[in-house]
Amino acid sequence: MTRRGFRLAPWCQDFLLPPLLGGLVTAGFAPYSYYGLTLIGLMGLLALWWQAPTPWRGAWRGWWFGAGYFATGIYWVIVSTHVYGGAPLALGVFLVALLVAVLALFPAVIGGLAVAMRGLPRSLWALLAVPAAWLLLELARATVGTGFPWLSLGYTLIDAPVRGLVPIVGVYGLGALLVAAAGTLWLLLAGGLFDRVLAAALVVVFPIGLWALPAPLSWTTPAGAPLSVAILQGNVDQADKWRPENLEPTKRLYRRLSDEVDARLVIWPEAAIPSLRVLQEDYLDEIDQRAAQTGRTELIGFLVYDRVEEQFFNVVEALGVEQGRYRKRHLVPFGEYFPVPDFIKPLVDGVNMRYSFTHGPVEQPLIEVDGIGLGISICFEDAFPREIRRALSAAGILVNVTNDAWFADSTAPHQHLEIARMRALEAGRPLLRAANTGISAVIGPTGRVRQRTPQFEVATLEAEVTPRQGATPFVTYGNTPAWSLAVVLVVAGVGASRWRGKVA
Repeated sequence: MTRRGFRLAPWCQDFLLPPLLGGLVTAGFAPYSYYGLTLIGLMGLLALWWQAPTPWRGAWRGWWFGAGYFATGIYWVIVSTHVYGGAPLALGVFLVALLVAVLALFPAVIGGLAVAMRGLPRSLWALLAVPAAWLLLELARATVGTGFPWLSLGYTLIDAPVRGLVPIVGVYGLGALLVAAAGTLWLLLAGGLFDRVLAAALVVVFPIGLWALPAPLSWTTPAGAPLSVAILQGNVDQADKWRPENLEPTKRLYRRLSDEVDARLVIWPEAAIPSLRVLQEDYLDEIDQRAAQTGRTELIGFLVYDRVEEQFFNVVEALGVEQGRYRKRHLVPFGEYFPVPDFIKPLVDGVNMRYSFTHGPVEQPLIEVDGIGLGISICFEDAFPREIRRALSAAGILVNVTNDAWFADSTAPHQHLEIARMRALEAGRPLLRAANTGISAVIGPTGRVRQRTPQFEVATLEAEVTPRQGATPFVTYGNTPAWSLAVVLVVAGVGASRWRGKVA
């Protein structure tokens, strides 16, 4: 489709195609990982934006694209809010629909900006301007409010040949490059002679540039001897976890799994024991003594009530040879606290949220095992590259504990594993992942999964993991270059497009 060529009916371009293309784009995420379909979906979206008569129509098409994109990508929120959270079905549907509607505003803004910059030459528009707008709005989506960076485009390329770019540009930069790749293919189909020659040249030159890049592991180096680790997966269903009669069986299960492994570091999932720590002092004292006697450290996910501060925290606590505590910093809205005005809170009283948690401090000392610093994150925190960067480059190994049982047998646990893999690749560090019902995994510093558990089974993983030192360019600079580049290109694109329009 071109601006002067064949056009579909307006209702098709405005209402039908955008959400279908959004759904097609999500096929690139785990567990499907058909990133070729993501590329095709983005090509179609670029064509729709190029034909949009006004920025408002571009925003409209972007919103409907976003509605299809997020509805098919994060539908599983209904499982946590209604099935396990206890919210009435109507409220659960409303919350998911509201979340999708809000998130769809970001592609709507991209669409408006894309049409506003359409005065640029077609090649600049497709290869620089629209990718820059996408980059800017993905960065904003990860930052505005508490941030919700789930379904960032770059994750679809975790197994693609371009993955070597990740330690340099990070997941958001990779997503912008994917949009530029879609623009390149679109130019081959719909561009003028110059556009097609340029696009063909890029198709030839880009693989050569990838080949010349340093290998992902070249940015970091081994930092000492391997550490023996064990990951425990108790597989306690979320529907049963907090029933009082299941507390003692759960405690016995994790004690048995811990006793059966031989490792210097043993990792339990998030909130592995369904009880406040203050109520389980004797049990934890026993775990502490047994671990110290056998020369190991146990990282245990727990919910803690601080009597001094009179607040609840979601923590990972080190017992045994090493001692320490990490308090979760980035909490999940509507899962761990309600970021709503007081007059709305009565409407959500039916939601089964046992405690309202407090954010942990930004700066926290690393827990160390055999002199190896551990970069710990809890659940949703690993979706934020900036949270993982806080522990680097001091941390030699990354650890994420989570409870994806909240999402049952949906795509969410697979997407979450994909996110963890990207953090390992960005940092050039191995990452150890303990999930209550799976997927637990040992992830190498290149983002490859070395070992993983099946879902919904009691399981353990044992491995030798080598810590690493040094900093990738992404760890050093983070998203600052991406922010700067995106803002400059978008401002310049809008300004130049308006100027060209006035001159014309």
